[in-house]
Amino acid sequence: MALWGNNDSVYSVGVVTVSYGDLTVTGSGDFVAGGVAAGDVIQIGAGSTFGEAVISSVSSASTITIASTQFLSGEVISGATYNINQQPKYALGVGETYRGTTNPSLVYGVDELEVGSAATTAYAVTHSGWVAIGATYVDSEGNLRVKHEVLVAGGIDTAAGTDAADDTLFPDPTITITSQPASVGVGTTETATFSVTATVYPDYAPLAYQWQEDDGGGFANLTGETGTSVSIANTDASKDAYEYKVVITSGDTSVTSGIATMSVS
Repeated sequence: MALWGNNDSVYSVGVVTVSYGDLTVTGSGDFVAGGVAAGDVIQIGAGSTFGEAVISSVSSASTITIASTQFLSGEVISGATYNINQQPKYALGVGETYRGTTNPSLVYGVDELEVGSAATTAYAVTHSGWVAIGATYVDSEGNLRVKHEVLVAGGIDTAAGTDAADDTLFPDPTITITSQPASVGVGTTETATFSVTATVYPDYAPLAYQWQEDDGGGFANLTGETGTSVSIANTDASKDAYEYKVVITSGDTSVTSGIATMSVS
C-alpha cells in the first residue's frame, strides 16, 4: 500500500531568494501561472534544507509573501531551489497539543457521503478513500484537528469474510421517527394537519422533509411542503380518503413515515 497525498506538488520552477525583513520570497518563475495561492506551503532547498513557510499572499508573478519565518533556518537564502505544495498549514506543527489518540494502524474507508457529512466538523477529511487516522490535536489557532493520511492500495480484498466492505470512520446516520403522522377527520372547508417527529444520530447532516399525497393515483410530492407538518386547507368531499406520508432524509440516508388518512365528512 503506497502513501499518496491528493494535494501534492503545485509548483517548482527555478530558484528563490528570501527576505527575512519583509517576509517576501522572490522567484525566477511565474507563481501566478503556476497556480500558487495563499495557504500553500513553500519548502525551500533540496529536501527542505532551509525549512518551510505558509504563503500568505501572491504579490506578483515573481513575488510571494510568507506568514512567518519561524520554520526557516535563519540562514541566508539566495538562489535556492524550492517546492510549493498544498499541505495543510497546521502540518508545520505550530503549538500542537495532543488531546487523545486512536490506533494509528487502523485504516478506514470513507465514502463521499461521509466526507460531505463531516465537512463542517473537526473530523473533516479532504476526500473519500482509504484514510489512516493517527490522532486528534489542537492546532495553533485553537482548532480541533485530525491527523490523517489518504492511502492508495494496489488491490483491496473485498471477498466474503473480509472487513473491507464495512471499514468506515464515520457511521451512516440513523433516522428514528418518534411520532408518526396520525389520521384525521375533518368537515368540509376545514383544515387537516399532519405532523411527524424524528431524530437522527449522528447528526452529520440536518433532517430534511418532503410530504407526499395520494389522491388515488399514487403518492406524489407536495410542492413546498418540506417542514415537520403539512396542512391541507379547504377540504371537501372530493378529498375524502386522501393519504399522506413524509420522506425524511439526512445526507443519503432516508426513511418514510407511516401513512395517514384524511376523512372528510
